[in-house]
Amino acid sequence: MRNRWFRYGLSLVTVFCAICSAGKAQNAIAQDVVQNKKASESEIEDLKEQLNQMEEAFLVQQKMMKQMETLALSQQEQIKELKTRVESMSEKPVAVAREEIKEEVKQEVGNYLASDEAREKLGLGLPGKNEPVNAYYLPDKEKASIGFQTRDGKYSLNVGFRFQTRFTYKDKDDDFDEADTTDIDVRRARLCFGGNIYSKDLFYNVEIDADSFEVNLRDYYIWWTPAAAGEAISIKGGYFKVPANRQWNSSGFKLLLQDRSIASDAFKQDRDYGLDIFGKPFDGHMEYHAAVFRGAGQNPSKAFGRDENIDNELMYVLTARYYPFGWYNSYNLATGWDETDLKCEENLKAVIGASFVYNAKERDKKLEDTDSAIGNVDLGVRYRGFTWDSEYYIRENDPEGDGDSITSDGFYTQAGYFVLPKKLEVAARYSMLDPNEDVRDDVQTEYTVGINYYLRGHRQRVQADVGHFITETTETDKDENRIRLQYQMIF
Repeated sequence: MRNRWFRYGLSLVTVFCAICSAGKAQNAIAQDVVQNKKASESEIEDLKEQLNQMEEAFLVQQKMMKQMETLALSQQEQIKELKTRVESMSEKPVAVAREEIKEEVKQEVGNYLASDEAREKLGLGLPGKNEPVNAYYLPDKEKASIGFQTRDGKYSLNVGFRFQTRFTYKDKDDDFDEADTTDIDVRRARLCFGGNIYSKDLFYNVEIDADSFEVNLRDYYIWWTPAAAGEAISIKGGYFKVPANRQWNSSGFKLLLQDRSIASDAFKQDRDYGLDIFGKPFDGHMEYHAAVFRGAGQNPSKAFGRDENIDNELMYVLTARYYPFGWYNSYNLATGWDETDLKCEENLKAVIGASFVYNAKERDKKLEDTDSAIGNVDLGVRYRGFTWDSEYYIRENDPEGDGDSITSDGFYTQAGYFVLPKKLEVAARYSMLDPNEDVRDDVQTEYTVGINYYLRGHRQRVQADVGHFITETTETDKDENRIRLQYQMIF
């Protein structure tokens, strides 16, 4: 009996131990499963993160490859350009090529330093507490070489000097009964003062000349351009050029040839005391002048014996011009026309204009007891170093008492071209003048060709020309040949 209960107890203990062992095994297996599951999820996340990083790296590599491809194409173009330059220079010694490059660089630097932009930037008189500063509150900047102004900019003084020295040889035929002449003289010598007073839009200009060894006041006037009006309206008063004949209003230091044509000289109204209202409205597509002058010329005492306008008749001028392709870069209302295309207009520029003068002068002298009127039309073109200008003039002199009226006319046409941009220019002109249409055999003609070399633009250049002049007479024509060489400097 006792043994039986012992066996039953031992069996129960054995069964209980087995059940406990099985439970612990199941718990261990469950824990392993959970741990394995967590490890698997963590590994997937790691793989996803690695995949994203690889994708980002791939995109960066693609971008770098595109940049390298662009760089490679650029380098190929540079290699082609270098090969082209090497082939073009292979026929020249390297030393010679270097010298040529140096000379080109020197010329470009010299041209820039001679420009108004550089002169303004490199001018004298740096700003200081109580010091004047360099400034050009002046419409005609190209006449000035040095300038000073007050710090508030309401007053300024600009000074410049210009001169031309010339060699001339005239070969006259026997019909003139005159000997040939050889001469050296100073054609033009000008000392200029100008600036602004009271404000930045009121200017003054005074110019003294010593032409032909006589010292005179050449120009002196006040010029006002209201700031609100822009350049649509300006007022000029004093003693200055009459704004009619376009070639006459071209600066004597910017002529295509050394002097103006024979027709222009015959019909010009020179300088006079007067008032001019002018401007360039419509964005520079128009130019106008409405002016009134004394009309007695530079030396009225020579005309009437005393210095006054004894007939009380003033001279009136109306001028209008149209610029279909916009304003000329080479034309400044203050400086006058530039007959060259030194600034090399990139776009075609053209002008057509007309003017009318009532109570006009003749050879800068007022005609006593005579009604005189002059009309003229002008045309011009500028394009990439090429320039062409032409004008036609007609005059009618009508005596107030008995006497026949006299009609005279004339014209010129001229052209120039820069064979070396901004350096070497060739020019030619033809001009005709008929002083009296009722008189036969009095026609004058001019044929002139020339060459200009620019060292520093208009500020320093050399001109040479050859002219042939014919004067018709009742018996035979008078011929004259003229050779001239001129040097000019502006400083």
